[in-house]
Amino acid sequence: MTGVTGWIWDPDSWQEWSIRLLRQQYGADNVVKVPDQDGGDLGIECFTRSGIVYQCYCPENPDLAPRALYENHRNKITADIKKFIGNKDELIRLLRSVQIRTWILFTPRHESYRAVQHCADKAALVRAANLPYVTPDFMVDVHELADYRESAEILNRGPVLPAPVGIPAAVPRQSADGIDFRLVDSPLISKMDEKLAKIPQLMNTEKRATYRGNLLGSHLAGEGLLDRYMESIPEVHQQILDCIESVERGLLLAYGPGDLPHKVLGGVVDEVRERVEQVVPGIARSNAESIAYMAVVEWLQLCPLDFEEAG
Repeated sequence: MTGVTGWIWDPDSWQEWSIRLLRQQYGADNVVKVPDQDGGDLGIECFTRSGIVYQCYCPENPDLAPRALYENHRNKITADIKKFIGNKDELIRLLRSVQIRTWILFTPRHESYRAVQHCADKAALVRAANLPYVTPDFMVDVHELADYRESAEILNRGPVLPAPVGIPAAVPRQSADGIDFRLVDSPLISKMDEKLAKIPQLMNTEKRATYRGNLLGSHLAGEGLLDRYMESIPEVHQQILDCIESVERGLLLAYGPGDLPHKVLGGVVDEVRERVEQVVPGIARSNAESIAYMAVVEWLQLCPLDFEEAG
């Protein structure tokens, strides 16, 4: 809903966007979402591994006066702190070793000192409950969107990266069983080898095996990166899959009989890498290349990518 204040949020979109914002603030791997589709949210929307709980809340009416807005916030804090105390057994299992030092109501606007007073009362109530998952100095607070302005601006410019994915990932040199990728064999790998043999620079068997091993290592690294995206930011994972599929659809028309095989291979890798860099701003170049090589290996093993015979 949008009112005269310019507030554009409804409860569902606020919750979804808030978690993305918090992952930008703390790093996606440091924020654990607590879904509420199966039996409720336990009084928390997500928590950080450093001990901060967030409950994301957006009133239906964007134009509430400060007193009415406070009453909405007060009622929400009261209800969810009750859950935070009452769901002790479930929260022990959920939080494990994480000790919660702050519970935060995250909302678009916060305009009343009364909400701060109410937070202090509820924090005292939680501390008095002697919960094993809270610290002795536990606090309750209200944060508004303006408190996260810098992270919101970054998020609006592009997707949030899980920290381990934003730095170069290692490319393995052997399979999970400890086998050198140069020695791995299967019908699909044999098919790929037949295609690579059409590239003049790879006609030498040993040289081709080394290159093929590097491709397989990059393929595994790319799969691992995509798995991390799927877990942390599924919307970005889907964007990458979409751009890979887009390149695949154009393969048959993009290159012809006169194109040199090594130029075709390099061109395809570059195209996928560039598209990945467009949909994931800030991704390490080597990570984008691993994803590109992952796609190329699959296309070499199947039908979409082939070359003219060497010679």
